[in-house]
Amino acid sequence: MTTEAYETEEAYETAFRARAERRRTLGFGLLLAASGIWLWLAYQLFVPFTIEYGRNDTDCASRVFYDDGDTGRVSYADAEGERCAGARDWAELLGMLLVSVPLAAGGVHQYASGSIAMTLRRHEDETARLRALPKG
Repeated sequence: MTTEAYETEEAYETAFRARAERRRTLGFGLLLAASGIWLWLAYQLFVPFTIEYGRNDTDCASRVFYDDGDTGRVSYADAEGERCAGARDWAELLGMLLVSVPLAAGGVHQYASGSIAMTLRRHEDETARLRALPKG
């Protein structure tokens, strides 16, 4: 192999590894963003909160853990009041969940494709090294 061909191959190899690493990094960032949204949603759903208006403060139970009455059929708005229900509206929470789905899917795709490319490259390098060993 000539020196020029070796340098071209080495440059291609370096660029390939850099692209794979960028895909992994992008995937990790997208997954991190989706995870941040999911943590925010969990906080909104599970943590009690207080609404401040004027001189009155209203303590509200979490959207998930509230007293649903003896029959278990009392809605959140009936149990906690319209102000509490309006402060943690389902539409906003569902909208954020819908935004997080493509972020997570793209992140999984990018991270997995970058990781697979790097793993296959390492496998090929190891196979070439083993083939170069003397036989016998």
